[in-house]
Amino acid sequence: MTDLASPPETTSTPGSDLVLVLDPSHGLSVTARRDLDNAPVPEWRALAARAGQPPFTGPDWLRAVHTHLGAGEPLLVSVRRDGRLLALGAFALLGGGPRPLLTFLGAGGSDYAGVLADPDADVPAARLVAAVLDGALREVPGAVLDLEQVPAAGEQVELVTRWAHHRRYAVRTLPQATVRAVPLPATVEEHDAGLGRHARHEERRQWRRLAELGELVVADDLLAGLAELRRHDPEAAADRLEELVTELAEVDDAHPHADRRRRPWRGASGRTLTEVLWTSPPGTVQLSGLRVDGELVAYAFCLAGPRALHGYVQSYRARYAGTGPGTLLLLRLRRRAIVSGYRELDLLRGDEAYKKRLEPVARHTVRLVLTPAGQDLLPALVDRLSLFRRTYRDEIRRHERLDRSFESVSGAVERLRDGLTRRRAAATPPRPPAPRRPRFGRRRG
Repeated sequence: MTDLASPPETTSTPGSDLVLVLDPSHGLSVTARRDLDNAPVPEWRALAARAGQPPFTGPDWLRAVHTHLGAGEPLLVSVRRDGRLLALGAFALLGGGPRPLLTFLGAGGSDYAGVLADPDADVPAARLVAAVLDGALREVPGAVLDLEQVPAAGEQVELVTRWAHHRRYAVRTLPQATVRAVPLPATVEEHDAGLGRHARHEERRQWRRLAELGELVVADDLLAGLAELRRHDPEAAADRLEELVTELAEVDDAHPHADRRRRPWRGASGRTLTEVLWTSPPGTVQLSGLRVDGELVAYAFCLAGPRALHGYVQSYRARYAGTGPGTLLLLRLRRRAIVSGYRELDLLRGDEAYKKRLEPVARHTVRLVLTPAGQDLLPALVDRLSLFRRTYRDEIRRHERLDRSFESVSGAVERLRDGLTRRRAAATPPRPPAPRRPRFGRRRG
């Protein structure tokens, strides 16, 4: 860990009233660390919430994505005053080219990214963001910054651009993704009135048809009790999570368009999402589903942010398609979001047809490529940057082709269980070895 605090030095341009602090002052302290093992996880979560940012910018998501889908060396830059965390930038450092490259941690795997800055601090956001970026460049001088999935309408684009101007960095702003969100009314009654009489009648009919197929159970929280079980019996909790992930993967395999849909619970993506389920605080991940005679028919995976509910992925089994389980679950999800106080269901990236039918609001994210002035991108670096244009969906499909085995579904749980076993062995005296029981998911069909 490097302490970057030093005497203040400022710079400004003629005719500009903006003065950015090149080195932190007024009690600010900037530190940089190149690992995630000792990351300030609780403080990081709290800062993301105060900043109104979604879980994609928090530690649970980013650590999992970097572990299973990411590349490069982590670089965390923290800004504190009197010990309190006021700003944080989570980056990944990629070398091997003509110049070092800094991306946001989890690049390609996160629908949103940015530097976190505490809006309640009595320090301007411009100064906090500048302190983070300055700290990153002090750690990696002359680096090119390739910052993906920055909301186009937010203040971060302007803050980063102004910082780059003062640091003699050229900025390229590239359109990146379209994000669709559904505004939600204040009450469920308003929501239902907006559906219209025919839609409400069709919804009731589909519920009846689904119930006629067997015992229908609506599970608003498929993770209920997992956190408590983990505290008392981590091994049993890992077994239960593995079984649930297997069910989710089987639903995806049975989707009507399974041959061309992504498989989020397989391969590296499956290990990523399983780790997110394991590490996230209760309530951050909202996983709901429908069961008929005990079989999981449909599910919806959402991430709860401070301002919106983010619908990450949903799926259903083809043989139940006539009853509309996906539509039923989405309508229930919207009503629950309204009751929970959300005024937006964020459907994130992607051009799925169901999103467009909901008449969503379209927003955009951009990619900011910052290079030292006078140093054009070299061809080799352009090639490296082009690799980062892939989306999370592309990465998932790539890993599907490499590994679609049943065993890959449970890889993350196996790793978590092995960690529990090692810690338990370190804390207890050695005993004679016992026969090892078969682990769930080892069978091959």
